[in-house]
Amino acid sequence: MEVSIALTLAACLVLFGNHLSRVAADRHRKRISAKDIQALRMALEVLQFVQKHRGLGGQRDAAAVAQRLDVANRIDRLWQDWQGEENRPAMRALWQQIRQNPTEFEPHCILIEQLLESIHVLELRLAYQGNPQVTGLCDACRALEDLGRLRGLAVRAANFETCPLDMQVQMRYLCQRLADPIGGNTLTKLVEHLQRNLIDAPRVSLAPAECYALITPIIDERLQGIRHSIA
Repeated sequence: MEVSIALTLAACLVLFGNHLSRVAADRHRKRISAKDIQALRMALEVLQFVQKHRGLGGQRDAAAVAQRLDVANRIDRLWQDWQGEENRPAMRALWQQIRQNPTEFEPHCILIEQLLESIHVLELRLAYQGNPQVTGLCDACRALEDLGRLRGLAVRAANFETCPLDMQVQMRYLCQRLADPIGGNTLTKLVEHLQRNLIDAPRVSLAPAECYALITPIIDERLQGIRHSIA
Protein backbone atom coordinates (compact mmCIF):
# COMPACT_ATOMS: atom_id res chain seq x y z
CA MET A 1 0.00 0.00 0.00
CA GLU A 2 2.73 2.45 1.01
CA VAL A 3 4.72 1.51 -2.10
CA SER A 4 1.68 2.18 -4.26
CA ILE A 5 1.15 5.58 -2.66
CA ALA A 6 4.82 6.40 -3.07
CA LEU A 7 4.74 5.42 -6.73
CA THR A 8 1.60 7.50 -7.27
CA LEU A 9 3.17 10.52 -5.60
CA ALA A 10 6.34 10.07 -7.67
CA ALA A 11 4.30 9.92 -10.87
CA CYS A 12 2.41 13.03 -9.86
CA LEU A 13 5.65 14.83 -9.14
CA VAL A 14 7.02 13.82 -12.54
CA LEU A 15 3.87 15.02 -14.29
CA PHE A 16 3.90 18.27 -12.34
CA GLY A 17 7.57 18.78 -13.14
CA ASN A 18 6.90 18.18 -16.83
CA HIS A 19 4.03 20.67 -16.69
CA LEU A 20 6.24 23.31 -15.09
CA SER A 21 8.93 22.66 -17.71
CA ARG A 22 6.39 23.10 -20.50
CA VAL A 23 5.09 26.31 -18.93
CA ALA A 24 8.62 27.66 -18.55
CA ALA A 25 9.51 26.69 -22.13
CA ASP A 26 6.34 28.31 -23.43
CA ARG A 27 7.08 31.52 -21.52
CA HIS A 28 10.63 31.48 -22.88
CA ARG A 29 9.36 31.08 -26.46
CA LYS A 30 6.92 33.92 -25.97
CA ARG A 31 9.69 36.18 -24.63
CA ILE A 32 11.86 35.35 -27.63
CA SER A 33 8.94 35.91 -30.02
CA ALA A 34 8.14 39.27 -28.42
CA LYS A 35 11.79 40.30 -28.71
CA ASP A 36 11.96 39.24 -32.36
CA ILE A 37 8.68 40.95 -33.21
CA GLN A 38 10.00 44.17 -31.69
CA ALA A 39 13.22 43.76 -33.70
CA LEU A 40 11.11 43.23 -36.83
CA ARG A 41 9.16 46.42 -36.15
CA MET A 42 12.44 48.30 -35.75
CA ALA A 43 13.79 46.84 -38.99
CA LEU A 44 10.66 47.95 -40.84
CA GLU A 45 11.02 51.45 -39.46
CA VAL A 46 14.67 51.64 -40.48
CA LEU A 47 13.68 50.39 -43.94
CA GLN A 48 11.03 53.09 -44.27
CA PHE A 49 13.34 55.93 -43.30
CA VAL A 50 16.32 54.75 -45.36
CA GLN A 51 13.99 54.64 -48.36
CA LYS A 52 12.82 58.17 -47.55
CA HIS A 53 16.41 59.35 -47.14
CA ARG A 54 17.20 57.97 -50.60
CA GLY A 55 14.22 59.79 -52.11
CA LEU A 56 15.12 63.06 -50.43
CA GLY A 57 18.72 62.66 -51.58
CA GLY A 58 17.65 63.45 -55.13
CA GLN A 59 16.18 66.84 -54.18
CA ARG A 60 18.28 69.99 -54.04
CA ASP A 61 15.98 72.57 -52.45
CA ALA A 62 16.55 73.76 -48.90
CA ALA A 63 13.33 72.25 -47.54
CA ALA A 64 14.24 68.78 -48.81
CA VAL A 65 17.79 69.07 -47.48
CA ALA A 66 16.44 70.02 -44.04
CA GLN A 67 13.95 67.13 -44.12
CA ARG A 68 16.71 64.75 -45.19
CA LEU A 69 18.79 65.82 -42.20
CA ASP A 70 15.84 65.18 -39.86
CA VAL A 71 15.36 61.73 -41.40
CA ALA A 72 19.08 60.96 -41.03
CA ASN A 73 18.97 61.91 -37.35
CA ARG A 74 15.94 59.66 -36.91
CA ILE A 75 17.81 56.77 -38.54
CA ASP A 76 20.76 57.32 -36.20
CA ARG A 77 18.43 56.88 -33.22
CA LEU A 78 16.79 53.82 -34.75
CA TRP A 79 20.15 52.06 -35.16
CA GLN A 80 20.77 52.61 -31.44
CA ASP A 81 17.31 51.41 -30.40
CA TRP A 82 17.30 48.31 -32.61
CA GLN A 83 18.46 45.46 -30.36
CA GLY A 84 19.43 42.13 -31.87
CA GLU A 85 22.06 40.36 -33.95
CA GLU A 86 20.16 41.23 -37.16
CA ASN A 87 21.29 44.83 -36.66
CA ARG A 88 24.65 44.00 -38.20
CA PRO A 89 27.76 46.19 -37.83
CA ALA A 90 28.22 46.15 -41.63
CA MET A 91 24.84 47.83 -42.08
CA ARG A 92 25.60 50.51 -39.53
CA ALA A 93 28.99 51.13 -41.14
CA LEU A 94 27.40 51.48 -44.57
CA TRP A 95 24.86 53.90 -43.16
CA GLN A 96 27.69 56.10 -41.88
CA GLN A 97 29.14 56.18 -45.38
CA ILE A 98 25.75 57.16 -46.77
CA ARG A 99 25.47 59.82 -44.08
CA GLN A 100 28.58 61.44 -45.56
CA ASN A 101 27.30 61.18 -49.16
CA PRO A 102 23.50 61.43 -48.85
CA THR A 103 22.79 62.11 -52.54
CA GLU A 104 24.24 58.82 -53.81
CA PHE A 105 21.64 56.33 -55.00
CA GLU A 106 23.26 52.89 -55.15
CA PRO A 107 24.68 52.76 -51.59
CA HIS A 108 21.12 53.28 -50.31
CA CYS A 109 19.98 50.35 -52.44
CA ILE A 110 22.76 48.11 -51.10
CA LEU A 111 21.84 49.00 -47.52
CA ILE A 112 18.17 48.34 -48.19
CA GLU A 113 19.02 44.92 -49.62
CA GLN A 114 20.90 44.14 -46.41
CA LEU A 115 17.92 45.32 -44.36
CA LEU A 116 15.66 43.01 -46.36
CA GLU A 117 17.99 40.10 -45.58
CA SER A 118 17.70 40.90 -41.85
CA ILE A 119 13.92 41.10 -42.17
CA HIS A 120 13.91 37.71 -43.89
CA VAL A 121 15.94 36.17 -41.04
CA LEU A 122 13.47 37.54 -38.49
CA GLU A 123 10.52 36.30 -40.55
CA LEU A 124 11.93 32.77 -40.72
CA ARG A 125 12.71 32.70 -37.01
CA LEU A 126 9.30 33.98 -35.99
CA ALA A 127 7.53 31.52 -38.30
CA TYR A 128 9.55 28.69 -36.73
CA GLN A 129 8.54 29.92 -33.27
CA GLY A 130 4.87 29.62 -34.25
CA ASN A 131 3.98 33.04 -35.65
CA PRO A 132 2.43 32.23 -39.06
CA GLN A 133 1.23 35.81 -39.60
CA VAL A 134 4.74 36.86 -40.61
CA THR A 135 4.95 34.44 -43.55
CA GLY A 136 5.47 36.32 -46.80
CA LEU A 137 6.39 39.54 -45.04
CA CYS A 138 9.82 39.86 -46.66
CA ASP A 139 8.31 39.31 -50.12
CA ALA A 140 5.88 42.14 -49.36
CA CYS A 141 8.80 44.36 -48.34
CA ARG A 142 10.65 43.52 -51.55
CA ALA A 143 7.58 44.51 -53.56
CA LEU A 144 7.49 47.72 -51.55
CA GLU A 145 11.11 48.35 -52.48
CA ASP A 146 10.10 48.41 -56.16
CA LEU A 147 8.02 51.48 -55.30
CA GLY A 148 10.79 52.93 -53.14
CA ARG A 149 13.37 52.48 -55.88
CA LEU A 150 10.98 54.00 -58.42
CA ARG A 151 10.56 57.02 -56.15
CA GLY A 152 14.31 57.46 -55.78
CA LEU A 153 14.88 57.25 -59.53
CA ALA A 154 11.93 59.49 -60.42
CA VAL A 155 13.09 62.21 -58.03
CA ARG A 156 16.55 62.17 -59.60
CA ALA A 157 15.28 62.00 -63.19
CA ALA A 158 13.07 65.04 -62.59
CA ASN A 159 16.21 67.15 -62.19
CA PHE A 160 16.89 66.78 -65.92
CA GLU A 161 15.22 68.37 -68.93
CA THR A 162 14.59 64.91 -70.37
CA CYS A 163 14.74 61.62 -68.49
CA PRO A 164 18.22 60.06 -68.85
CA LEU A 165 18.22 56.80 -70.80
CA ASP A 166 19.62 54.64 -67.99
CA MET A 167 16.91 55.90 -65.63
CA GLN A 168 14.26 55.36 -68.30
CA VAL A 169 15.28 51.71 -68.61
CA GLN A 170 15.23 51.12 -64.86
CA MET A 171 11.91 52.89 -64.31
CA ARG A 172 10.21 51.12 -67.21
CA TYR A 173 11.28 47.81 -65.71
CA LEU A 174 9.94 48.81 -62.30
CA CYS A 175 6.67 50.03 -63.82
CA GLN A 176 6.25 46.65 -65.52
CA ARG A 177 6.82 44.88 -62.22
CA LEU A 178 4.28 47.16 -60.54
CA ALA A 179 1.67 46.64 -63.28
CA ASP A 180 -0.17 44.05 -61.21
CA PRO A 181 -3.98 43.74 -61.60
CA ILE A 182 -4.32 43.51 -57.82
CA GLY A 183 -2.20 46.61 -57.37
CA GLY A 184 -5.26 48.81 -57.55
CA ASN A 185 -6.34 51.83 -59.55
CA THR A 186 -4.14 54.23 -57.58
CA LEU A 187 -0.96 52.44 -58.58
CA THR A 188 -2.05 52.17 -62.22
CA LYS A 189 -2.73 55.90 -62.37
CA LEU A 190 0.62 56.63 -60.73
CA VAL A 191 2.52 54.55 -63.30
CA GLU A 192 0.64 56.18 -66.19
CA HIS A 193 1.30 59.65 -64.77
CA LEU A 194 5.02 59.01 -64.43
CA GLN A 195 5.24 57.52 -67.92
CA ARG A 196 3.41 60.44 -69.49
CA ASN A 197 5.13 63.28 -67.62
CA LEU A 198 8.56 61.91 -66.82
CA ILE A 199 9.74 58.62 -68.26
CA ASP A 200 8.48 58.94 -71.85
CA ALA A 201 7.97 62.71 -71.92
CA PRO A 202 9.86 64.72 -74.60
CA ARG A 203 10.37 67.23 -71.80
CA VAL A 204 10.09 66.46 -68.08
CA SER A 205 7.11 68.26 -66.56
CA LEU A 206 7.39 67.03 -62.98
CA ALA A 207 9.56 68.56 -60.26
CA PRO A 208 11.58 66.30 -57.93
CA ALA A 209 9.39 67.25 -54.96
CA GLU A 210 6.26 66.36 -56.97
CA CYS A 211 7.62 62.89 -57.71
CA TYR A 212 8.39 62.37 -54.04
CA ALA A 213 4.94 63.56 -53.00
CA LEU A 214 3.20 61.34 -55.58
CA ILE A 215 4.77 58.07 -54.48
CA THR A 216 5.41 58.50 -50.75
CA PRO A 217 1.77 58.18 -49.55
CA ILE A 218 1.38 54.88 -51.43
CA ILE A 219 4.58 53.50 -49.88
CA ASP A 220 3.58 54.63 -46.39
CA GLU A 221 0.10 53.12 -46.74
CA ARG A 222 1.45 49.76 -47.87
CA LEU A 223 4.06 49.72 -45.13
CA GLN A 224 1.36 50.45 -42.58
CA GLY A 225 -0.52 47.41 -43.87
CA ILE A 226 2.60 45.28 -43.40
CA ARG A 227 2.95 46.55 -39.84
CA HIS A 228 -0.68 45.70 -39.05
CA SER A 229 -0.10 42.14 -40.28
CA ILE A 230 2.38 41.50 -37.46
CA ALA A 231 0.51 43.35 -34.72
